[in-house]
Amino acid sequence: MRLKDKVAIVTGSSKGIGEGIARVFFREGAKVVIVCRTEDAGEKMAEKLGASEGRAIFLKTDVTSSKSIQNMIDTTIKTFGKLDILVNNAGYHISKNVEETSEQEWEFIINTNLRSTFLCSKYSIQHLRKTKGNIVNISSMVGLVGQPNAGAYSATKGGQIAMSKGMAIDFAPDGIRVNVICPGWIQTPLVDDWFSQQKDPEAARRYIFGQHPLGRIGTIEECGEAALYLASNDAAFVTGITLNIDGGVTLGY
Repeated sequence: MRLKDKVAIVTGSSKGIGEGIARVFFREGAKVVIVCRTEDAGEKMAEKLGASEGRAIFLKTDVTSSKSIQNMIDTTIKTFGKLDILVNNAGYHISKNVEETSEQEWEFIINTNLRSTFLCSKYSIQHLRKTKGNIVNISSMVGLVGQPNAGAYSATKGGQIAMSKGMAIDFAPDGIRVNVICPGWIQTPLVDDWFSQQKDPEAARRYIFGQHPLGRIGTIEECGEAALYLASNDAAFVTGITLNIDGGVTLGY
C-alpha cells in the first residue's frame, strides 16, 4: 500500500474527479477526509471509504471561507493527529466569455476555484511541514491552452498552475512538494450533463472522443492514479510539475 497510514484531505470529493482520487487513496491505505457542501453525498462517500472503521470522515466545508477551512483542517488534526496530503480539487465552471460574465459570477468562480486553493494551502502548510507532506492541485487543460467562453474559469485554472510553481519553490526547503494535475475530458457527471445538452449527444460524444489521439476520454480512476503517483514516495523527487491527464488532446492545440 503506497499511502499506508497517510492522512489526506480531498476537497470536492463526493463525486467526479475528487471521488476517483479519494477511492484510489483509500485503496492504497490512506485515511481520507471527504470534503464537500452536500451533507448526504459526503456522508455516503465517507461510509463507502471506511468511516465506521476510522478510515474516513466527512467534513461539510465552504472552501471559499477561511473560517470553514480552518475548522476543516483543525478537525482533521484532532481526528487523525496529522496531515500528509492536501488535494485541492473543488471547483466550478461557467460557460461565458469575459464580456458576458458578471462581476458577481467572476468573484464566485475566482473564490471557488482559486481562492479555495490559496486558503486550503495556506492553512495546511504548518501541518504539512511537520510530516514533509505534499499538495496536489487539480487544474485543467484549460489552464494550459484556454477554452472558448470560459474567461473566469481559464483565469483560475492558469492561476492554480502559476501559484503551484511558486509554492513548490517556496516550500521545498521544508520538504513540502507541490504539483499539479491538468485533466482533459474526463467521464464525470458534469461531462455527461454537457453531452446530454447537445442537439445530438451521441454525435457530440463521437466528435469529442475523436479529438483524442487515444480515442476516448479519461476516467476518474485514472485521475486518481495520477494523484496517487504525485502524492506517494514514488514522486519523492518531483515538485512543481504539471501532469497532463488528457489522452493527448492538447497535442493538437
